Amino acid sequence: MLQTIQKIGPVLDLFTPERPEWGVAEVADKLGLPRSSTHAILASLADTGLLSPTARGRYRIGWRIAELSETLRASLDVRAQAAPVLRELVGTFGETVHLAVMERDKVLYVDKIVGNHMVNVLGARVGAQLDAHCTAVGKVLLAQRDPADLDRWLAQAELRRLTPATVTDPAMLRNELHQVRVAGCAFDVGEAVAEVHCVAAPVTDDRGVVVAAVSMTVPASRFLPRKAELKRAVIAAGGRISARVAAATGATPRPARRRKGTH
Repeated sequence: MLQTIQKIGPVLDLFTPERPEWGVAEVADKLGLPRSSTHAILASLADTGLLSPTARGRYRIGWRIAELSETLRASLDVRAQAAPVLRELVGTFGETVHLAVMERDKVLYVDKIVGNHMVNVLGARVGAQLDAHCTAVGKVLLAQRDPADLDRWLAQAELRRLTPATVTDPAMLRNELHQVRVAGCAFDVGEAVAEVHCVAAPVTDDRGVVVAAVSMTVPASRFLPRKAELKRAVIAAGGRISARVAAATGATPRPARRRKGTH
């Protein structure tokens, strides 16, 4: 398996603007690979959408490459536009803030600023991937999925219990995600780390599609007395980041899209 994965990069490197199309025999000869294994690699890449077979039995770069490129571009753009808003949140409240996206059904943290209180929550490191069901940012990102997609995820997801407060029942989580869509924010009440609470809100692109989530992570002792205030601040921060993302593309910000099948 590892040897096959190591061959994928050199195969994809062959596809250039000067030579966008390759056949099995050509790839095998160029890379010095057996034709049978070359065919298997190309067919697997086509199955995942990274390559696209032509009518003549040859291969070109597939639609998945463009989708991944757009996802990366959007993530980088969101991070750049979110940075000043994250700094402002920390300056106002002194608490740790995060920006996260969804990557392969896991929450991927793409930015964070640690708060400046004497006792602080360090939070997840940038680049860390955590379960979605027990994090506020994860619930925000799960809540925007279409019903069929969410059903598939709930049917196969392992809802691990990390603390006594973690929601591990699919029906309970589904109900909570509905409330997230209604309220425009999500909470983690000690579900990932005991005595650590979070509130998160969605970030949308210029089309109103939820592309990220912004959160504030606070010790329970400070969070509970200021819950309403922190909720308003994070929702407002999500709105400001969304407006900055839209403005960067020259578009007018749109409200978050309603999922299909919701009212």
